[in-house]
Amino acid sequence: MDRDALFKELNMETRWYSEHTRRQYFSHVSDYLDYVDSVGGDWKDRDILDRYTQKLKQKGKSQVYINYIVRGPIGCLFRAHGLRMPLKLPRVTMARFDFAARLQFSAEEVQLMIQAALKSGNPVWQFIMAVSTIYGPRASEIRAIRQEDIHPKKMTLVIHVLKYGVKREHVVPPAIQPYIFGNPCPMLSSNGLYEVIHEVAKVAGMPYLPRKAYHAVRHCLATELRYTSEFDDPLIAAFMGWAEGGMVPQYATPFLPKVDGKIFAKHPFLEFWL
Repeated sequence: MDRDALFKELNMETRWYSEHTRRQYFSHVSDYLDYVDSVGGDWKDRDILDRYTQKLKQKGKSQVYINYIVRGPIGCLFRAHGLRMPLKLPRVTMARFDFAARLQFSAEEVQLMIQAALKSGNPVWQFIMAVSTIYGPRASEIRAIRQEDIHPKKMTLVIHVLKYGVKREHVVPPAIQPYIFGNPCPMLSSNGLYEVIHEVAKVAGMPYLPRKAYHAVRHCLATELRYTSEFDDPLIAAFMGWAEGGMVPQYATPFLPKVDGKIFAKHPFLEFWL
């Protein structure tokens, strides 16, 4: 299996998709090819594809999610080769999204997870939890962090904002500096990142919920920040990378120490790292 050739075809197949969708497709296809490598065989094999869907189901993924992965990202590979999808998928009814039922961690649960990461001594857990609980990036954004994005001399961390394709340089407060600067930047697959969150939650004594994973930390942080009276929506948006900011981000990496300082002065989770 020539992975470079497959990704070249995937790049051509998705060239008119949004950058957000393209990153998702490449991530999901990479996970599928990792699975094919682990079991040995051909990515076009019907039995291998079927076993992969069963693996996703065992991990608690919904049939809607599985159908999307197979028909969308993986399906791109088949379409690029002029092949029909060899696996028939069950038809499912799309459920209406219930905002009240959105899964997120509570502030108390986040505190327990931070404590579990600290006690573990595991540098990967500590890095992931420090970045996720303090800055609240998307899963794909934390996976995109590389060693060159970590600047111990300036005491900053660059996060590549997925939605707008810009970079945001953050101040790293003293409480988490040992966990950001003290070890090499971890490189994790999409599955590996979610496994870290589930393992930390397990050690923290929380029940396993398949959909309550990395993004639940981001939701919790945003909620806690919004319920802090000193923070208005524009300030929170600037901190979490939700505003494009005109042409400036296209020419310079935004560095907003005043925004970081205001956030860190009342950050709901920062004290848990002290």
